[in-house]
Amino acid sequence: MIASACNAPIGLSALLEYWLGELDEAAEARIDEHLLGCGACSERLAELVALAGEIRAAFRQGTVRAFVTDAFVKLLAEQGVRLREYRVSRDGSVNCTVAPEDELLAARLEAPLTGITRLDAISYPSMDAPQISRDIPFDAASGEVVLVPKIERIRTMPAHQHRVRLVAVDANGEHVIGDYTFIHSPFAPRT
Repeated sequence: MIASACNAPIGLSALLEYWLGELDEAAEARIDEHLLGCGACSERLAELVALAGEIRAAFRQGTVRAFVTDAFVKLLAEQGVRLREYRVSRDGSVNCTVAPEDELLAARLEAPLTGITRLDAISYPSMDAPQISRDIPFDAASGEVVLVPKIERIRTMPAHQHRVRLVAVDANGEHVIGDYTFIHSPFAPRT
């Protein structure tokens, strides 16, 4: 079926709010009615739902490295994802590993974020070249940045150290917020 063009398409943010159940009853009813008669918007919603499923699957398979929100991690945990979390204080370090049953790793980097509008992260893996992630998402009120690394890659790595540096960027330049060191050991079952 080829959907005809829509004269009054529903915006992406409204479709997301609809799908997530974040609209009031009246707005939800308006979108319900529109979707019943509009193949184009119904198709966009179906694509959005499929994309969300693929994103969830990629996180569950451990093939994605991303900075995410606390709410995203909590949602995955509520959906039954087996989660291992590490909290690292500003300029601190943590010993870490990943167990065979873990499906997701979350590193919580504590940082003073009040007043910061843009934050970059520089990742210094001991075995690879540095990686820069620009304009990463964060919630200043939470006082932390959440990193979800590629768990499947970490499972295969030998003992090593990995450092992440958070850098605030503003009109005056760049300012280091903190350094975070992960001291990784391969999983060793207890005997």
